[in-house]
Amino acid sequence: MNKFEFICRQLSKASKKTFEHYVVTRIWHLLNDTELKFVTQQHITRPNGRALTDMYFPQLHIHIEIDEKHHKNQISLDKAREADIINATGHTVLRVDIMKNVVIEGEKIVSFDVENLGIVNKTIDEIVAKIQLTKINTSNFKVWDFEAEQNPQTYITRGFIDLKDDVALRLTTDVASCFGGSYKPKGIWKGGIKHPKEASKGIWFPKLYKNKDWNNTISEDDTIITERPADSTKIQEHISNTKQNSHIKRIVFARVKSPLGDIMYRFRGEFELDLEQTNEKNGAVYKRINTQVKTYSSK
Repeated sequence: MNKFEFICRQLSKASKKTFEHYVVTRIWHLLNDTELKFVTQQHITRPNGRALTDMYFPQLHIHIEIDEKHHKNQISLDKAREADIINATGHTVLRVDIMKNVVIEGEKIVSFDVENLGIVNKTIDEIVAKIQLTKINTSNFKVWDFEAEQNPQTYITRGFIDLKDDVALRLTTDVASCFGGSYKPKGIWKGGIKHPKEASKGIWFPKLYKNKDWNNTISEDDTIITERPADSTKIQEHISNTKQNSHIKRIVFARVKSPLGDIMYRFRGEFELDLEQTNEKNGAVYKRINTQVKTYSSK
């Protein structure tokens, strides 16, 4: 995949939501700036759950929220949600009110005229101007390099991987390469490996959802992972083996579907086995201890 295909696929994600698609595409085309990366349906961790924002510019930490018809009935919830996002991330949230001055009867929009469209377009113009000004005023702005962000060498050269960078790599071998490992393409087939440079740690590629082998979960604030075999009769054996394993610290790259539907491995932090909470009832419980980990060259 190249940058052009990534952009097209991001825009197509909103294609079934008429008003959202209009706003997202208008913002992008008015910006006309391929130095900026944007993501649609961006995942945000809130104190009591998760949220998706309609459009996100990660280099500028700006989210766009598009208030459609259903938002009219949840104004207070939207304000609480926005406050959660700001408090959790420190990011800016800009809103486009599609429904301003729109007449709705039941589930049907009965009035959306040229005047309404002008109001929406003015709001979009103001947002575009704010994005452009923020870019100008960002002293350490880095041009979006699509290829580099999925290249292990980028993180090896930098010397670390940080949770705030939302790093996701295509293959487990790409992940291993960031820590000094050297493997053939598709050379890792299991759920984890020993850390090539730090003997006390492992690198883990869990599926954090129920599947035929495991029933793993991650807490709403992303700080606790619980690992349980799908076969409940194997829990005690698994707990015993886990406690005896020298790799009670694990650098986690969870197997996920990217916003575009591709399988990728997303960095979740470094976790350590909680010996007090790990038991037959709970399963193996890991707590996050670091949001940044050191990378290594294979040389």
